[in-house]
Amino acid sequence: MRKLFMIVSLLLVCAMGTGCVSHYRAQEIEEKIMVLEEKVAQLSEQQSQTRQKHEAMFEHISKELKRFNDEVLNSIDGIRKGSADDSVNILSLQELVQNMRGEMSELKFKLSQAKAASSPSAEVELPKDKNELYMFAEERLREKKYRVAIAAFSRFIQDHPSDIRADNSLYGMAEAYFQQTRYEEVVKVAERVLREYADGGEADKMLMLLYESYVAMDDCGKAIDALNFLLKKYPRSNQTRTAKQRLRALEKRCKR
Repeated sequence: MRKLFMIVSLLLVCAMGTGCVSHYRAQEIEEKIMVLEEKVAQLSEQQSQTRQKHEAMFEHISKELKRFNDEVLNSIDGIRKGSADDSVNILSLQELVQNMRGEMSELKFKLSQAKAASSPSAEVELPKDKNELYMFAEERLREKKYRVAIAAFSRFIQDHPSDIRADNSLYGMAEAYFQQTRYEEVVKVAERVLREYADGGEADKMLMLLYESYVAMDDCGKAIDALNFLLKKYPRSNQTRTAKQRLRALEKRCKR
């Protein structure tokens, strides 16, 4: 109906004016409208398929949570009834919690990737100019568009590794990874900063982010190591006061 209305409108304009398009021109316009309508239908189908994938992933997460809940309840029930050695049940329960934590972290990452892949930002064209590229990356980070920010920072580092802002770009990339709970990627970026840009201005901040990543991964020992290295390597850093406070609190917690 909308297509017919457009064609009739064109014909009316032709009747009222001069230099009008011919009947064949009207047919050509009609064909173009049909092509556009087909493209819209294809995009709608793609969105439907993406939504179905997300729904399937949520269903999987729900099933995993239910399974975990049942296992935990069974273990607790066994402890209450004293049907087995309590210490064995407690260890089994701790192992279940640890395994489920890892599974949930993996599921969360996969879900975030699926959402990022379906977002309009997945095919954003990055600026060619060096300064525009860096500003673009920082703006996307502030806007919490982490996937695009990582891509822009990565391109900047790849094309301009000797630029004074290269270590800033690595830190920005690590911060985006951290917000996505991709802590292992943060560790990789931190290792590169300490290896290639140890004398830059972001190394101490990078160590603080590394510490926070290890804490999130429940790796107490490496978190302490990161803080100790910061205090030893960068004693005049603005981060030292915070690092000392975090270190004292972490050491107490790790002794429990």
